[in-house]
Amino acid sequence: MKVLDRAPTYYSIGHLCVPGGDSKKPNAKYVIAYNKITKDRYLPTGPELTQSAQLFDISGDKMQLILDFPTVGEPHYAQACPADLIKKNSVKFFKIEDNANTYVSKGEGETKVVRTGKRVDVYMTVIRSHITPDNIEGIKVDDEVYFHVTNLEQDWDIPHGFAIKGNNNGELLVMPGETQSVKWLPAKTGIYPMYCTDFCSALHQEMQGYVRVSAAGSNVPLLFSTGKNLPPADSTAK
Repeated sequence: MKVLDRAPTYYSIGHLCVPGGDSKKPNAKYVIAYNKITKDRYLPTGPELTQSAQLFDISGDKMQLILDFPTVGEPHYAQACPADLIKKNSVKFFKIEDNANTYVSKGEGETKVVRTGKRVDVYMTVIRSHITPDNIEGIKVDDEVYFHVTNLEQDWDIPHGFAIKGNNNGELLVMPGETQSVKWLPAKTGIYPMYCTDFCSALHQEMQGYVRVSAAGSNVPLLFSTGKNLPPADSTAK
């Protein structure tokens, strides 16, 4: 084997990657060095330092460093491929009309709150910059609540988050046109804020609302509204 060229890396190469290296047509123009022991190259922001990766053009007589970027540690079996293979197939948003989720709300007019025994289903929409509904009453301690959140955005890269305070189950990140659900088990009475957890616009902080939880066995009717104080016209209670 003959050494044709050398180039410095920072600091120790742990793995090498050739784009398409596991395919029938590897790209002989580039090689990526996944390095270890980065020391002072990046800010020490955690218990493990960010590792370093460097992309070299090896098509000529001399290797040329063309990209230097941080990465996670020990990227075993890392793969690389031309962006053209991916970007033409990427989904930028999900069309609302194609959303076949059982719990989808394809517009704010389809939002509702439905009780079935101790189960409560909240059919909800989010869009810059409000949640519908944003005011819910009649949920009780020991209910099993499911928030079904549909992102009505039809613009690329406008996801919305959803969380309710005190939920031990996590939160949602909902892509444009998508519906996702999260379960919540209210354990005690009180007012619980719910809010968008992913910055979306200058009015991001307007995307919030409240759920009032009543005592188990109470007779508080199930009511919901958006931007109002529970008018009867927006309620399931008759």
